[in-house]
Amino acid sequence: MIKSSAIKKDGKIYTGKRHCDIINNLKYPFGFFKWCEQGFVTDTGEFLDRVEAGEHALECKQIKNLNWGKNLYSEDLW
Repeated sequence: MIKSSAIKKDGKIYTGKRHCDIINNLKYPFGFFKWCEQGFVTDTGEFLDRVEAGEHALECKQIKNLNWGKNLYSEDLW
């Protein structure tokens, strides 16, 4: 199952309930989105991009459908 939203940058994974929460909790958020990857972390600690997370959430029946193409958004979960 999807455990939390996540942003991966420079090999480090930042987590939070929603992607905006992650950004809001950063000490220096300016320019953070440059060269980063938004996704989610599973309950086993695996980072998945938005498409992979969407497939995973559907497969484990955490959600019934995706609302924005193949991408999973935190709004789909919480």
